[in-house]
Amino acid sequence: MSAHWYHLSDAVSFKVSGKDARRYLNNRLSNDLRSLAQGESTLAAALTAQGRVECLCSVFVGAQDVFYLVADGGNRQAIFASLGRFIVADRVSIEDISAVSLFAHITASTDAVSHALGDAGEACFMRPCNRIGAEGVDVLLVNPQGTAASERLQLAFGAPLSRDEYTLLRCSQGSPVFPDEVNDRVILTECGMRSAVSFSKGCYVGQEVIERSDAIGKLPRTLVRMRFAGVGNLPAETSIVSSAGESLGKVVTAAPDTSAARIYVFALLKSGSYSIGSTVSAGGFSGEILSMEQHTK
Repeated sequence: MSAHWYHLSDAVSFKVSGKDARRYLNNRLSNDLRSLAQGESTLAAALTAQGRVECLCSVFVGAQDVFYLVADGGNRQAIFASLGRFIVADRVSIEDISAVSLFAHITASTDAVSHALGDAGEACFMRPCNRIGAEGVDVLLVNPQGTAASERLQLAFGAPLSRDEYTLLRCSQGSPVFPDEVNDRVILTECGMRSAVSFSKGCYVGQEVIERSDAIGKLPRTLVRMRFAGVGNLPAETSIVSSAGESLGKVVTAAPDTSAARIYVFALLKSGSYSIGSTVSAGGFSGEILSMEQHTK
């Protein structure tokens, strides 16, 4: 069987446990964890009081009072500090398990992935998601058995994507990630990450900012996807300029597609200053603004 898969080798993983773990995480993170059952998962963020993203993570529910949180990357110490910042008398412990876990994305069904992995780890969790233009799953293996897990994945699904291949696929499809595009420079609503937010669960850190921005319906900036023609690259912070010469914003991430002579870009633009299909320029390249179909998946 052949499928795209990518080993997120920079992933930062934590085990959060204790009698108050669910209540604490529900108050700390942006999504609703109250009704999640063992084996279920969701996407959630730890925010500052100003709504800025300190960590965006996949949340997997283990045994009673045990949760596994995985960020695609980022500073391990900073994420650890963010997750535990509001623990006072709560019966909660946070353990960094990054060194004893494997996190990957595979464009295959949960059944196919389960069959491929077998008993390759102490525990296996999956979250259906679309990162690179095809339905797939994020897979967390806790205490994988040596190289057995990655070898089984390669045997079942072929060679893994390189970092550049993965970045190109997700940028071309409009799938922003933490910490590349979603980070402490933005709030979730600027990135369109509504799937990581509950608007009904009540209080959590940063809630007021998120709900106010959503209620207003207009933000100063919006993360958008673009496609430029040509061979080369566009460094972060390169200015995006409209056909009328107006400065619209700046490049956040660029992924060159040399074979097709294109560059796919995520950029933060001033809201209301552009429309889908508008012609823009940056760093000597001409391009257009694309829609973000994959943005909330």
